[in-house]
Amino acid sequence: MEDRRWLASRICVELRYKAATVRLLDEERQELQLRAYYGLSDAYMAKGAVPVAQSGVDQAVLTGQNVILEDVRHDADSRYAEAAVPEGLASMLALPVSFQERIIGVIHIYKGEPHRFSPEEQAFMAVVADLGAQAICRTRRFEALQKLTHNVNSTLELTEVLMALLVESVGALNVRAGSVRLLGPERQTLHLVSAYGLSETYLKKGAVKVAQSPIDRRVLQASQPIAIDDVTQESGFQYPEEARREGIRSVFVLPLRVKDTVIGVMRMYSSQVRRFSAEEVAFALAIADLGAVAIENAKLHQALKQRLEELKEDVNGWYRFLTFG
Repeated sequence: MEDRRWLASRICVELRYKAATVRLLDEERQELQLRAYYGLSDAYMAKGAVPVAQSGVDQAVLTGQNVILEDVRHDADSRYAEAAVPEGLASMLALPVSFQERIIGVIHIYKGEPHRFSPEEQAFMAVVADLGAQAICRTRRFEALQKLTHNVNSTLELTEVLMALLVESVGALNVRAGSVRLLGPERQTLHLVSAYGLSETYLKKGAVKVAQSPIDRRVLQASQPIAIDDVTQESGFQYPEEARREGIRSVFVLPLRVKDTVIGVMRMYSSQVRRFSAEEVAFALAIADLGAVAIENAKLHQALKQRLEELKEDVNGWYRFLTFG
């Protein structure tokens, strides 16, 4: 949190506002998660994430509107009006935070006295908010990629590599769950080797046969990612009814590539109808490619370890034969 407070602090210090908060939308939980704040007490901020359904102001902002409360202390639509008095807050401007033409959160700006935010002031703050959102999102993805690189390079155990791959991917892309399936020797079946965020019932739904799964077949053949915005409207998804029961709406399938060979797929699952941006696709591909190399290294390490154990057993066998024979 500390490294991201600069956005809220710069807004307040340079533009002489009393306080500011920046919250980004968790699309899976439909909550606004705090990412930066300035000028407010820790006690005031301890209320935690804001459910979108419980905030009329933020619901309007997430549709692209600016909302002005000239006196937040007496406005019936203010969710935290009672807490505003001890914080010394009066007026509030709430604006959408956008990144790549998509609203990803809200920014609240407060004055310590009743204030009318002019159209020019609102327009300027909208630009500041969007620039800050770009920096926050790109920093978060860079940190995720950096952490994943460290994790996959710190172990050669396949299970640890796969879990690190999925945890960082799910968090950075703000999706619900993820899975990794690798092709079998005949390249006819995608075998589940790791999953995160999915129920045991869904994981046991049945085998994924390449011939029966058009979406996976296309990814494997073209070696390119494919996103399904809404699996309930997609005929190429193998288990649509099971996905509906699991609460899955969107699926993003990425190839796991080692040089020119696709060894499997990584899937990202969302409970919302999602359209992934070009930057999200590029980021996910970078993670998938890094993960594929790590998987191959881990498999090679396991094969070498197994071969070493076999050689040791051979040596022990010859030793026993020569000693007792």
